[in-house]
Amino acid sequence: MTNHSQSFLAGKFGLTILITVLFFLTTPTSVAGTEVRTISIGILAKRGPQIALQQWTPTAEYLSQQIPAFHFIIRPLSFEEINPALQRREVDFLLANSGIYVQSEYRFRAFRIATLITRSGDHPLSRFGGVIFTRQDNTSFKTLSDLKGHSMAAVDATSLGGYLMAQRELLDQDIDIQRDLRLSFHGTHDAVVYAVLAGQTEVGTVRTDTLERMAAGGLLDLERIKVINPIVNKDFPFRLSTRLYPEWPMAALPHVPNALVKTVSHALLSLPEDHPASLASNSFGWTVPANYQPVHELFESLNLPPHVMPPPSLRAWMKLHPLASTITASLLLLTLLLVIYLIRFNRQLTRSRRHLAIAMREQEMSAQTLAQNLTRLKESEEKFVSLAESALDGIIMLDPKGQVEFWNQSAERILGYLAAEAQGMQTEQWLSNLQQEKDKAREILRYIGHSDSTLPGTTLELTAQRKSGETFPCEVALSSFSLQDGWHVICVLRDITCRKAMEVERHKLETALSQQHKMEALAQLASGIAHEINTPMQTISNNLAFLRESFEDTQALLRTHDELLENLRLVDQLAETIVACEKARDELDPEFLKKEISKAINQSLEGAEQVKRIVRSMRVFAHPDSPQAEPCDLNKLLRDVAALCRHRWSAAAELVLDLDEALPQIACFPGDLSQALLNLLINATQAIEEKDEHTPGTIGVSSRLVGKTVEIQISDTGNGIPPEAQAHVFNPFFTTREVGKGAGQGLTLAHEVIVHRHQGTLTFETEIGQGTVFSLRLPLPESRLLDDSITG
Repeated sequence: MTNHSQSFLAGKFGLTILITVLFFLTTPTSVAGTEVRTISIGILAKRGPQIALQQWTPTAEYLSQQIPAFHFIIRPLSFEEINPALQRREVDFLLANSGIYVQSEYRFRAFRIATLITRSGDHPLSRFGGVIFTRQDNTSFKTLSDLKGHSMAAVDATSLGGYLMAQRELLDQDIDIQRDLRLSFHGTHDAVVYAVLAGQTEVGTVRTDTLERMAAGGLLDLERIKVINPIVNKDFPFRLSTRLYPEWPMAALPHVPNALVKTVSHALLSLPEDHPASLASNSFGWTVPANYQPVHELFESLNLPPHVMPPPSLRAWMKLHPLASTITASLLLLTLLLVIYLIRFNRQLTRSRRHLAIAMREQEMSAQTLAQNLTRLKESEEKFVSLAESALDGIIMLDPKGQVEFWNQSAERILGYLAAEAQGMQTEQWLSNLQQEKDKAREILRYIGHSDSTLPGTTLELTAQRKSGETFPCEVALSSFSLQDGWHVICVLRDITCRKAMEVERHKLETALSQQHKMEALAQLASGIAHEINTPMQTISNNLAFLRESFEDTQALLRTHDELLENLRLVDQLAETIVACEKARDELDPEFLKKEISKAINQSLEGAEQVKRIVRSMRVFAHPDSPQAEPCDLNKLLRDVAALCRHRWSAAAELVLDLDEALPQIACFPGDLSQALLNLLINATQAIEEKDEHTPGTIGVSSRLVGKTVEIQISDTGNGIPPEAQAHVFNPFFTTREVGKGAGQGLTLAHEVIVHRHQGTLTFETEIGQGTVFSLRLPLPESRLLDDSITG
């Protein structure tokens, strides 16, 4: 956006604020309390009535909403219908081109109340011009002087951009558009373009933005168009062949009550640039009435009302008709010499008197306009000061050197300096630690007092310093506007000490809530862990009892063996000892012991390993996270979480793991992430339990690498999420289960941990009667991405 446009919008923004306040403080009493009256707005339908209604009806609806005592309607008018409608007072307001306005100002005493700001992409424009063009394949025309003797199409004799502007430029080249060209009128701008493209005429002239608008609508290929006398203006985005003139004004007729005129003017100036009425009219809203003196100069150069010059003098007539003048002079020389002299003198005197009267009238009008402008300027200044002084935030204005030139009462209250004390202060005196701010803040603050371009509107959180030396956090909204002496900066300062304290308390509350939920989860896990540990411990206990009994039997066998060795020395008792040894061996059953003792030992080891795994998983879950993220194996984390809640899902579903073993480690907070995954697994288990089918369901847990993220999916074969609940599943305390069966915080905390704590995403897909799939994605470490980009 150009400097001119930004300055224009900045001025419009300030004036709009003042007008809005004025509107609410001084609503006209002549309008309030009356019956709804219809107000007609005449619109020049340059592209036809239908398009005019589509373009301006939202503006009429906006005015009806802003001024409920009146109902505004749009009346499209052709060029020929405008003067009769004004003559018969059929319209109360008129929106037409600047030329028609100047003539209606003179003939019907219409007066402007606002000027349209047209929209060109992001460019606000308050001026427009004309473009003279031909087909690209026509090589006959390079300059305006080449047009003499050829055909030309225009919109209407009263069309400013579609005829009068081009007429003035041709007149400067000594070309009389009516005498030296074959002129034809086609009623609308689009019709002129079509006539040139169809070869019905050689040259056409239309208002600027017509060619670009038709091209944007697919009605024209700009490559087929060649502009004659192209003018380059860096502040104007459209093809141009003429001078620029002020945009269309909204004018009021003299029979409209002054209170209504004032109210309509306020409403138009308050229209936001993004309002549907602004978008429909392809504009940025309205601004204060522009200076239409350039249009008066145009009409004066073309000798058009209200600036019609008297007929040419006799000398001019003689110059135009030399042969007739010579013959007439030869015949009547002696008789008409005195008459010619008197006529010339009288005409010069008449012309001088008329010029004097026009000059006096223009001087009087200029004096009245100047007085009105001064009054309005004084009122605007008073309203601005009142608005600024009544604001709760501190409003500070800095001059181009970065020194304070305005300091409102709220700034006095917040910072402790009186306005007189603050005059001339530098930014560093009331904003502390500027050198320690982040790069963006430092770059923006460096702008103040050291730049000749606009400052983009931005809001920063900084540290301010009171007169007492106390520092406090503040929020500063910065913007700039241009005056003759350079760029001025407006700072809107707000003390956010209370808000920061509330944020700290909120963080503490969220931490306490998360810890409470974790403790509730730990209580649930304790029951499950007791159940999970009980089974392997019972196995270990049984096996150890078996081993103790077997060991006692083995001891008996060893004692018999010792007796056998002892009795070998006494051959007589050998037979009895052998029999006893065999009996003890049969009772011991060595083959059974060999098989069962090995099995008991293996089962005991497996049970002990299972207990170790559960305890290890519990330690990961219960261990508080460090303030910094740490590398973590997601597959191991998923297996540990599945083991922790095995008592919950084992009775209702089968768990299917599909884990990518090549998955890289990611930086995370294992405790929080374990809790989030546990909540999702328990949620899947509850969904299957609620389905109440005799056959077990299935819970799927998968992991894989997707682009620059790691994706984990947890699916269930439950009933799915009802459509009316899908938009609320992550809301705090929302649950579809019966009272006492769900607190409604599991998915909320999972969303908080994954999205806010880990900067990931958590989404779901569900199908009624088929189940739900929750998908969470976590970003890979930046170092991993860098390595991938290098190796790739």
